[in-house]
Amino acid sequence: MQKVHEQYHDQGLVILSVDIGERRGTVQAFAQKQGLTFPILLDERGGVARRYGVRGVPTSFFINREGVIQVQHTGPLSESLIEKYLDQIL
Repeated sequence: MQKVHEQYHDQGLVILSVDIGERRGTVQAFAQKQGLTFPILLDERGGVARRYGVRGVPTSFFINREGVIQVQHTGPLSESLIEKYLDQIL
């Protein structure tokens, strides 16, 4: 996702990662080790996951500029699939 963030950020793409159930220090260490520069939000009690119907991880949401979810995808994403979804919203 870092590569996608870097490639599309100037076109208005915003990537937000939501970590479910881990502590801030664990998430910060992971982000630093992986060189992630997009925001990672914490859902320590799983409330956000429940609200959005997340049943497995990873789950990705592709949301258009109006804030409407266009795609919900559960499971790993290939680069080609990410490109396909981005074509729908950018």
